[in-house]
Amino acid sequence: MAETRGMNPVEFLRNASRNSPWVMIAIALHLIVIAGAAIFYTAFEPPAKVEEAVTMKISDRSREEEEIILPPETIDRKSIPKNEEAELVSFEEDVYIPTTEAVPEDLFQDRGDPLADATGGTTGGTAIGVGTVGHAGLRPTPFGGRKLGTGPRKGRAGGPTQATERAVLDGLRWLARHQNEDGSWSPSTLKERCDCDDPAYNPKKPYVTFYDTGLTGLALLCFLGAGFSHESKQDLVDTSMGKRYKIGDIVKKGLQWLVKGQNPDGSFSKERVFMYNEALATMAVTEAFGLTQARFWRDPAQKALNFLQAAQRPSPQGTGLWGWRYASRQEIEQFHRGAGSQDTELLKELYDSDTSVTGWAIMALKSGQLSGLDVNDDNMKGGMAFARFVTQLGGDGKPTGLVGYLDAKGAGAKVTGPHDHFTYHPAVMSALGMCIRIFSEHDPDDPFLRVAADQIIKDLPTISKDKLSLDYYYWYYASLALNQLDGPDAPKKTNRHWGPWNKAMVDALLPLQDKKERSCTNGGWMDLDRWSFDHGGPLYTTAINVLTLQVYYRYENAFGAVKVTNKKKPAAGSANAPADAAKPN
Repeated sequence: MAETRGMNPVEFLRNASRNSPWVMIAIALHLIVIAGAAIFYTAFEPPAKVEEAVTMKISDRSREEEEIILPPETIDRKSIPKNEEAELVSFEEDVYIPTTEAVPEDLFQDRGDPLADATGGTTGGTAIGVGTVGHAGLRPTPFGGRKLGTGPRKGRAGGPTQATERAVLDGLRWLARHQNEDGSWSPSTLKERCDCDDPAYNPKKPYVTFYDTGLTGLALLCFLGAGFSHESKQDLVDTSMGKRYKIGDIVKKGLQWLVKGQNPDGSFSKERVFMYNEALATMAVTEAFGLTQARFWRDPAQKALNFLQAAQRPSPQGTGLWGWRYASRQEIEQFHRGAGSQDTELLKELYDSDTSVTGWAIMALKSGQLSGLDVNDDNMKGGMAFARFVTQLGGDGKPTGLVGYLDAKGAGAKVTGPHDHFTYHPAVMSALGMCIRIFSEHDPDDPFLRVAADQIIKDLPTISKDKLSLDYYYWYYASLALNQLDGPDAPKKTNRHWGPWNKAMVDALLPLQDKKERSCTNGGWMDLDRWSFDHGGPLYTTAINVLTLQVYYRYENAFGAVKVTNKKKPAAGSANAPADAAKPN
C-alpha cells in the first residue's frame, strides 16, 4: 500500500519526543500552565486591586511536587519565601540517593562508646571500648562487679582512669589474639598464633608446656576480672589485626579446656602436680562459677578446691595445717609411702612450705568462699598460721613488716634463682604476707599490715635504664595488698600508702605496654622481668599486668565484707536452690 502524503501528527510527535525530549517536556509544561491559568481565570473573578502586599504561603506539597518535576540543580532557592513554616533542607539531602550496598566495617577503628552505661549486657558500640568493659551492669558479685572508669566511690581518688582502662582493653585484645584454637594459652605457641615481622616472643627460646595450665588460668582471670563470663554477649574487636572475637566464646573455650583436662582427684596438671598451676586453674573455674552460678562449673570448681585443701601441708607443731609448696601433700606422702611416720626426711619435706605458693592458694580458697562453695575454716587458719611463722619480729616482739620466703630467718633476704642479675625486691614477701592475712582473717587492726605497707612504699615501681628493676609479680601483689588496706574502699583510708604506690605503679606499667600500631605485639608487655623468662614470657607478663590494672575493682574490700560462713547448699531442685544456668556448648 502506498504511504499517505502529508504530515502524520502522531508520527511527528513520536519523532520529536525521541529527538528533542526536553523541547517536548517544555511544551508540555507550558500547555499545563496555560490550561491551569485558563481554568483559574474562568472560574473566579480577578481579585480587586488593593494597596496592601499579598503574602503567599508555600505548602510542603507544593515543594514536593516542585522537587519531583524539576531536577535538583534547577531549584531556585532564592524564590522560596522566608517564613517560619517553610522547612528548608540542604542540597546534600536533596540529591542524596539511598543505597542498599553494605558499607564494609573497619575493624581497625575503635567502636566502643566510653560514656555508655552497659547496663543491658551490651556496650556502647560493636566492641568493648574504654570505660565499657563488661562488669558494668552485671549481677553483683564479690569480684568483677564494679563499673570501670569511675573509681569505687564517687569523689575518692585512687580508682581506675580512662588510661588504665584502655591498657586493660588492649591487654585483653592481646590475650584474645594469642589464644589457641583449643581454648588454651601457651608460650610455646605464640609464634604460631601470631606470625609477624616483630614476633611476640623470642622464637629461639625453648618454652615448655608444663605451665600451660596455670597460664591459661591466669589469662582467664583477666577476662573474669573484667566481669566477662561464658555467657557474655559482647564483641571484642582487635583493632590492631582487624579481627572480631566473641568474648563469651573466649572464656568458654578456655574454661572447657581446663575442665576437660581435670583429673578425677580434682587436679589439673597433666604431668606432675605443680601447685602454682593448681591454684591458678582453681581460681579461674571457681570465679567462673561465682560470676554466673552456672552449675556446669560448680562440680569442677568444688573438686579443684577439695584437691587444693587436701594438698596443704600439715603443721610441724603436730596439729592443724600449714602452707603450700610446689608439690602436693598427696605426692609427698605417696612418694615416701609412710604417711604419719616419723621418718626425718619425710617430715622435713612434708612441712616444707613457701610464702609465694601459699599466697596463691589462699587467694583461690578465698574465691571459693566468695563464690559460695565449700571451704574449710581449718585451711584458712592453716595459711594464717604459716603467715605468722614467716613474719619477722623485732627485739620488742613487734613485726618489722618483713616476711621470709620459707621462714622468718630469711625475711629481707634475696630469693635466689635464675636471672639474679635483676633487682630483687624484698617487700614482695611483705605484700604476700599482707594478702594472706587480709583475705584469711579480715582484721584491719592487725599491726603487721601498716608496718608491712611502710616497707612496700620504700620500694615504689620504677623503670631503670637497663630495665632490671622490673618485677611485675611484686607490683601485682603490692597493688592488691595496698588497695585493700588503703585504697578508696578501705575503712581506714589514709592515702599514705595507696596514693604514692598507685601513681608510681601506673606511671611504670602504662609506658611499658607495647603500642605499635597494626602489630601483633600491640597491647602486650614485651619487656620481661626475672620471673617471666622461663615461666611464660610475654604471656605471663601481659596477664599479670592486666590483673594489676584491674585491682581497683577485682575484689570487694575484705575488711568491709560480711563475714563468710560456709553453709550447706540447698539440694538441687529445692525451692531455695539457685536457678540453673544453661550448660555451655
